[in-house]
Amino acid sequence: MDNPLHTLRKEERLCSRKAMESLFSKGNPSLAAYPLRAVYMSVPEAGTRMMVSVSKRHFKQAVKRNRIKRQIREAFRLHKHLLCPPQGGVNIAFLWMSNEILPTSTIFHKLQNLLIRINESLSASSLSH
Repeated sequence: MDNPLHTLRKEERLCSRKAMESLFSKGNPSLAAYPLRAVYMSVPEAGTRMMVSVSKRHFKQAVKRNRIKRQIREAFRLHKHLLCPPQGGVNIAFLWMSNEILPTSTIFHKLQNLLIRINESLSASSLSH
């Protein structure tokens, strides 16, 4: 049986259209670790939720888009413990910026880097308030 920390449940996926619109419309901070870009916002309710977006412009075939999304979700599932928002939760959108498929190990490293930087940013912003 998998470690319960290493799961990606339905509640951890950002599915709400309203939440997505607020994430992208309010000028929320974003960080990049090429080929990934993360747009995130702190939310008062508890729990971290994530979504993945891969552009159809770069990958015409759904098979390739789905492979990249699977790689990103797997990296998040294994490294989400690095993200400890000070209060409440955080909504994160991961956007793929490259036009080529990269090895899973590279994606793991880049996503890990992003999660650490997001955590530092959220901690710094909570201290300033």
